[in-house]
Amino acid sequence: MRNQAGFALIEMLVAMLLLSLVGLTLARFQTFQLVGTASLATTAAARLEADNIAISIMASPHAPTGHHNGVSHNAGRDWYWLSSTGPSIDDQLLPDMVQIDISVAAGPGQPPLARRQLIRPLIWPTQEPAGE
Repeated sequence: MRNQAGFALIEMLVAMLLLSLVGLTLARFQTFQLVGTASLATTAAARLEADNIAISIMASPHAPTGHHNGVSHNAGRDWYWLSSTGPSIDDQLLPDMVQIDISVAAGPGQPPLARRQLIRPLIWPTQEPAGE
């Protein structure tokens, strides 16, 4: 028997096959990571947009009525939002309150990425300045 000084052709092909499988697995894992990170960033931006719309509704003196939709630009992209106003959960406990549902999507007709629910009075009560 003679001594072998290196790899045989079959051994080299098996080693290359194993290394290519490991490389493909790592590339696929990185792709999943990038997709997951992009999805989280989009969802977080949609939540911020839903919060912005909720704040503007709460800051308004009158509650909106019916359904409203619009497009707003935030975080470098357009967001499509819908708000719908309905009666409060319990008209007897909260007679002058309305419930407002907000949903934000990345495009028209797409499923919402973020939702918010508000309960607020129809009209904010005005406060008179205290007299002397």
